[in-house]
Amino acid sequence: MVSHVRGGCAAIQGLIKVAGMSHMTSGNETAEPPVQEVAAKKPHPQKCVVAGVCAALVLACVAIYGQTLSHEFVNYDDTLYVTKNVQVQAGLNLNSIVWAFVTEEAHYFHPLTWMSHMLDCSLYGMHPWGHHLTNLLFHAAASVLLFLALRLLTGALWPSAAVAALFAVHPLHVESVAWVAERKDVLSAFFWMLALGAYGQYARRGGAGRYAAVAAAFVLGLMSKPMMVTLPFVLLLLDYWPLERVDRTAAFGVMARSVSRLALEKAPLFLITALSCVSTFMMQAHVVNMAFGRKIPLVARCANAVVVYALYLAKTAWPSGLAVHYPHPIARPAWMVAGAALFLAVITLFCLRHARRHPYLIVGWFWYLGTLVPVIELVQAGDFSHADRYTYIPLIGVFIMVAWGVADLSAKWHVPERAVAAVSVVLLVMLGVCAGVQTGYWRDSRTLFNHAITVGQGSSLAYNNLGALAMDQKRYDEAQACLAKALELDAGSIDALYNLGLIAMDQGRYEEAKAFLTRALDLNAGNVKALNNLGVCLIYQGRFEEAQHYLQKALEIDPHHISAMENLGGVLAQLGRKAEADDYIKRAAELKRSPAGRRN
Repeated sequence: MVSHVRGGCAAIQGLIKVAGMSHMTSGNETAEPPVQEVAAKKPHPQKCVVAGVCAALVLACVAIYGQTLSHEFVNYDDTLYVTKNVQVQAGLNLNSIVWAFVTEEAHYFHPLTWMSHMLDCSLYGMHPWGHHLTNLLFHAAASVLLFLALRLLTGALWPSAAVAALFAVHPLHVESVAWVAERKDVLSAFFWMLALGAYGQYARRGGAGRYAAVAAAFVLGLMSKPMMVTLPFVLLLLDYWPLERVDRTAAFGVMARSVSRLALEKAPLFLITALSCVSTFMMQAHVVNMAFGRKIPLVARCANAVVVYALYLAKTAWPSGLAVHYPHPIARPAWMVAGAALFLAVITLFCLRHARRHPYLIVGWFWYLGTLVPVIELVQAGDFSHADRYTYIPLIGVFIMVAWGVADLSAKWHVPERAVAAVSVVLLVMLGVCAGVQTGYWRDSRTLFNHAITVGQGSSLAYNNLGALAMDQKRYDEAQACLAKALELDAGSIDALYNLGLIAMDQGRYEEAKAFLTRALDLNAGNVKALNNLGVCLIYQGRFEEAQHYLQKALEIDPHHISAMENLGGVLAQLGRKAEADDYIKRAAELKRSPAGRRN
């Protein structure tokens, strides 16, 4: 606890002063230099320890994630962010930067993430190792910054190092680092840690400039991933402990007034949070990504959230059966929900009971509970129940509880420091080995999704992506088998229907292709890719007027879809409407040079 550290420092300073006085002499005796001056001439040993911890964190990250430099891209969102995104592949330039700020691709406002991918393409082209290297560097930097920020905030060296080490090596964090598309996680975490350090400086020394540094880190983090919205709430927790800006010995009413004053201090940050939440919801609300959520009643979503809160803790303690995708069960058994709720309630009551004597418990627990709120799927955005990547920031709260709890218990029970250190190192090595194994499953799409199926997390998405991979490699029989399995698990899988339509088109079975694409449109009439490819299918059949109808509809939904525009130009040319055809072809060419254009 910071109060213990401060007391220790004061005691040491007092001893130094006493030591200095004892060396003062009278008469003709030569006075020895004060202890402070002698100490100042020698390098502070703790600085060497801090540098050693930072180096160890970086080496641990390299040892686990260095293997990703030989990994491929995967066909799950890497296509969206890099491999099939021509704007990103164009590299970092004025047009692409404008696009990053105006695009609704991925349905999030995170221009900094887009620009980081663009910079990778400028530096490394389409070589996967460079894109993985950037993720590794940001994760290592975030781990080091977390250690430095916690040490600044608490004054405690080894508990801060333990939290940072757990953050660096825990297997639940593999998904955020080994997956190129999750650049937004490691990038936003980097700014999160910067914000923590900046807030520590502001809380102790004040100043508009230091507050502006916190706000700047916060905004940059939001421009990387909207999940940063919970940062102001975490800063309020830090005011309670370790910054001690709230008097924990005071009556509840006095504490409430202090918290209100500190919350008002963060009003600009809360305003930024509100704007980001509104922006994110608006971008998500009108896409098919939210359609699955409408199938799940609010009560079922709440039940799933309760279970998932407990499930993440179980996976933290025993990280097995990890997968890229966890299909949503729709309904959770009542006994499971009740058990999870009781488990969470017991922990909450325990932390509240010890909120004054051991404040790190309530801070860590509320950190975990609060930072998970944006991704606990109360607003269902996808067909999964939870995801490992969502624990990237929230688990820091749990790690704080563990690190400071072990430090307190070992002191209370007089456990030798070397024994605590030895056990800690063994546990960290075990977690690191597990993380290394888990990272290996991300080497390519086939390994990734086959592993998900092996650990019992087979889903429509897993089989669809395996089918898409086989389709790209012209292994059509294998692709059709995988896609049929995807439809068996989810008859409403638009992606599986769309991919089966593409296979039929590639094989010249246009009527069959039309049937699959029409079924996909029945499920989502606004699927521009299906509309465009249905138009292409009709073009191959020489049914140009029907093709024109679907292509025009695609452009009504997405006026910047280049492929649909080019295809419509070709159709109009076949229908003898040359002037209109030339106009569409010209507009398509202009869009290719514009940040607004979309190829597919």
